[in-house]
Amino acid sequence: MLSPAHPQPTYGHAFFDKSKRPGPTRILVVSKYPKFRAEIVSTLQTVFAVDYFSTTAAALEVLRSGARLGLIVIDYRLIVSQSRDFLKEKFENEHLREVPIIVTGRVDEKKFNETVRQTCRVSYLRRPFLASQIKDEAARLVDGPIEDHWKTLPSRRKLALKSSVASFRDTAKRVKKGMPLNMAETKESCVPLMEEVLDGHAAELIENVKDHHNHAYVHSLKVATLLSLLGNAIGIKGHELLTITAGGLLMDVGKLATPEEILNSPETLTAYQWKELKKHVVHSHNILMKTDNVSEGVKVIAEQHHEKLDGSGYPRGLKGKDLNELARLSAIADIFCALTDQRVYKPRFSFDSSIKVLDKMEGQLDPFLLTLFKEIVRSAFKQTTVH
Repeated sequence: MLSPAHPQPTYGHAFFDKSKRPGPTRILVVSKYPKFRAEIVSTLQTVFAVDYFSTTAAALEVLRSGARLGLIVIDYRLIVSQSRDFLKEKFENEHLREVPIIVTGRVDEKKFNETVRQTCRVSYLRRPFLASQIKDEAARLVDGPIEDHWKTLPSRRKLALKSSVASFRDTAKRVKKGMPLNMAETKESCVPLMEEVLDGHAAELIENVKDHHNHAYVHSLKVATLLSLLGNAIGIKGHELLTITAGGLLMDVGKLATPEEILNSPETLTAYQWKELKKHVVHSHNILMKTDNVSEGVKVIAEQHHEKLDGSGYPRGLKGKDLNELARLSAIADIFCALTDQRVYKPRFSFDSSIKVLDKMEGQLDPFLLTLFKEIVRSAFKQTTVH
């Protein structure tokens, strides 16, 4: 549990090399309790870029610098005793006004709400609280404005995004609790997604999730979108197309059982960490095995998307005729989406740069499907960068 210790002045950055910060979302933590502050920073830095300070006066420099923030975490005692200039700066800057706040400590919620609730989202966490509580609350608040924007989209596109993210969150909770997945819900969430793709809106779907902080969801949504797009192009229709769309959303379900410090490490993985990361395919197999009504197509996508035609893939080193069309297609979609993702350890690759990487994988990827992939995706995204 996170609880305060004795105060001492401290400030800094959770990631000293800003080029290695995990994505565009930046969080400002202001707490006078060093141990408590360090625990918050340690918890949040696996997903976000974090600046931290012991006083609002020191943190004020970040607000005045024009920094784009996704969230502020601050002690209630600092709000009460030394926040006048800090909050004034926040509310008078248009790009900071709606930045949400998590207030920690013993909070007079009603009094504080009267000050800020009309301007931005506010959440309260009373100490002590679990690390998972602040991580989940931070994710909810950071993604709030993005998901609010979805409400302005055409109804089916809005439904595709809202239902897919809700399904993904439910899947994550089930994995953490060791429960079987809800396949019926996953497939149902993919119906509007598939219909949007069939009506030519794949690019719009991906554009509207590019800034979402949940990298696992973004990657899975992109893969599901591309598999739906490409499956349709090779003649897969109806229920079978829905199956591979759902397979894309669940392709990396095993990563939900992989330690975040490995998934989001800004440094090159050690041999041990790389071995642990590869186990996500085995985790996926185990999760799907205890889930009812999982089709063979979903299993193939989850268990074989890292296999290569020349046998150099993992976990089984399958090659050639051992890999069916779904395994070959999902391998291409996964690599392309991974390249165009922005992660803590790499920048986002452009469309053309990603295609060049795929072209260099001669002998590992199906040449016919790769040619078709390039043609279909280039047409669907009008030669723009796929985020």
